[in-house]
Amino acid sequence: MQAWVLSGFGDRGNLAWSTCPVPAVRPGEVLVKVRAAAMNFADGLMIAGRYQLRPTPPFVLGAELAGVVVATPPGSAFQVGERVAAQVWTGAYGQYCAVEEGRLIRLPERLGFDEGAALPVSYTTAHIALFRDGGLTPGQTVLVHAAAGGIGVAAVQLARAAGARVIATASSDEKLAIAQANGAEVLINYRKDGWTDEVRRVCPDGVNLVVDPVGGQITLDSLRLLAWRGRILLIGFASGAPAQIPANRLLVGAAAAMGIYWNYEEDGPLVKAVQAELADRAAAGELRPRIGARYPVADLFTALDALEGGRTTGKVVLEL
Repeated sequence: MQAWVLSGFGDRGNLAWSTCPVPAVRPGEVLVKVRAAAMNFADGLMIAGRYQLRPTPPFVLGAELAGVVVATPPGSAFQVGERVAAQVWTGAYGQYCAVEEGRLIRLPERLGFDEGAALPVSYTTAHIALFRDGGLTPGQTVLVHAAAGGIGVAAVQLARAAGARVIATASSDEKLAIAQANGAEVLINYRKDGWTDEVRRVCPDGVNLVVDPVGGQITLDSLRLLAWRGRILLIGFASGAPAQIPANRLLVGAAAAMGIYWNYEEDGPLVKAVQAELADRAAAGELRPRIGARYPVADLFTALDALEGGRTTGKVVLEL
């Protein structure tokens, strides 16, 4: 098969579209023919060797996929021909991927493979952030940064559906329009001076939750916007740097900064339940993954430039 193989950490020069064996299927796994793979900021960190997971090179890059089951072990709960999606540690950017059965999500018929590939990471992360770690309840106010991105769109849709008031920030009017179309009530461009004053104007008592995939100064500014016992949900650092959070800010507001991270090894039952719910809601039309850009898999570098340069909205998908 063909796949994007990372031969060593450091830079993109170690990543090549290469011929490699089709993965061997071990007990408890099925073989999936990949039809679409969704990109994440973690891809760049993985290439550089700065992600918290460091598989031993060489390995196939990519963590989010959708495709068709083509081989199963005896007694499998899945059948050849079923449409599925999954989050994997590695292997999504290849023509075939061996996936643990417990990671698989059955795709609703109304979702294309590109939309299906957008479910396993962004929507699961947003759901766990808002409800398990954020304790979101109807009537609360949620501030979502980068609200037109993959995590942002998912968070806006989920928070709005839960009866929350959503304040969305983004870097352009075009991106704010996307946030509005997905349910945001208040739209603020955080590239403009005084954006925090605008949040205070529309929410003088502070926001209950902040969904923060940006990091850096955005995190520090957001701490000052929290309501009493508010929570800032730290999902990523698209700005390039994590913030050095002053503990006194948390103390005086009885606030919390929550690191949002999940994996199947620690959170398997929760993740399976969340993803089953997400699939059901997508099937009912309640959730609408946004695909901002599609690229042939051979154009990975172009897609990665667009993603890291902030020129994309929703999810970026590689098509195989």
